[in-house]
Amino acid sequence: MSLLSESVNRKLDELLTACFAGNRLCDRAMSVLDVKFVMNKTVSILHPGIAHLFPKLGDVVSEFQSDRNQMSIYGITPFDATDYNSPQEFFEKLLYFVEDLEALAYDVKQVAIDENDHATVTFADDFVETLIPLTKQCLLLVDKGNAYKGDWMRFDHDIDDFFVLGDFVNGEWGD
Repeated sequence: MSLLSESVNRKLDELLTACFAGNRLCDRAMSVLDVKFVMNKTVSILHPGIAHLFPKLGDVVSEFQSDRNQMSIYGITPFDATDYNSPQEFFEKLLYFVEDLEALAYDVKQVAIDENDHATVTFADDFVETLIPLTKQCLLLVDKGNAYKGDWMRFDHDIDDFFVLGDFVNGEWGD
């Protein structure tokens, strides 16, 4: 017996798949930042600090599904050969992606409300709250990119001064 309706679980599967798509988006961008823009310090911070967070967030979703005695379905992640013209393009794309991920979590919540599923409503609220530090970091990357006015070598040199996800990355979130 499952404690999730089919419609709620389908929405959770969408959220799960989006998390892994976020990893794909970031992994491709890390390759571009590292090779094309020679931002090795930025990559050494953002790859584990942001790209690797997305599968962890996906695990949070699938563990909730399992806790409610429902299996997860992992959708297909998109092919990505994006060639960014500047790091700023990636930072902006990432911010939009995280905003969409928040919106998808709210969609999960709305379906759960419609199904009178209070546990999933709480889960969705907690998930969005968990995303807030990530969204803050993405906003900061966009703002810093604008402030550095295309001086990507200085940005790369200084990135550790404005990477604010510390405890979030170290697993001190969502517990």
